[in-house]
Amino acid sequence: METFKNPPITEALIDIRTELASDASIADIEKIYEDIKAAYPKKKSRFRYEGVIEFKEGEIPSAESKDLGPDGILLWSADDKQLVQFRLDGFTFNRLRPYKNWDAMQAEAKPLWDLYVNKMKPLQVTRLALRYINSIDIPAMSVRLEDYFTKPPQIPEGLSQLVEQFLARVVIDFPEIRAKAVITQALQPPRSPNVTSVLFDLDVFRSIRLTPASHEVWDILSELRSLKNNIFDKSITDKTKELFR
Repeated sequence: METFKNPPITEALIDIRTELASDASIADIEKIYEDIKAAYPKKKSRFRYEGVIEFKEGEIPSAESKDLGPDGILLWSADDKQLVQFRLDGFTFNRLRPYKNWDAMQAEAKPLWDLYVNKMKPLQVTRLALRYINSIDIPAMSVRLEDYFTKPPQIPEGLSQLVEQFLARVVIDFPEIRAKAVITQALQPPRSPNVTSVLFDLDVFRSIRLTPASHEVWDILSELRSLKNNIFDKSITDKTKELFR
């Protein structure tokens, strides 16, 4: 796939879900901070909540949220461009704009994952995912979406073709690599005047059972990246690609 000079990526993330031993605790996760606080000085606790809806005959359903306590920590780099999450159910690395390339992202994320593995000793990896959130800014207030996207929303003939809002979400199965992709597209508020801004959110993932220290973790993530690139390439037109060159 072509490498663009100005990619539309606003956020990219690597997510690795794990199963920890039953005696793993938030105190164990807190200790990881001491090893990387120079590079990731901004820290915040992450809390888990559980929503409960109760139905009673003749009454309006009641809903409440139950705080289950902290389940991890969030650490930001000094420039706020990178975020790492260490949790009781896994690890996530976020890279915000500007996104350089996969090699740079992997070089930053892998040592942090290795640290999580060494400190938390997860029993297994259960899910691998990549998510890329793109903001495609088209320099016009009125555009033909079919000029920029290969499968835009379709409006029946005989109706106004002026699209004010749209939201499309599709889940695709790729059994040959045992992966799935969730593609979300929507009009979003533009970051500047006289621009039409389209969200293109691409989440690719694979459920798995894998030894945490295995290099296959990164082999599969690279495979998911290739899938992500292929989906993105087939979803946009040459006119859209010109915006990123």
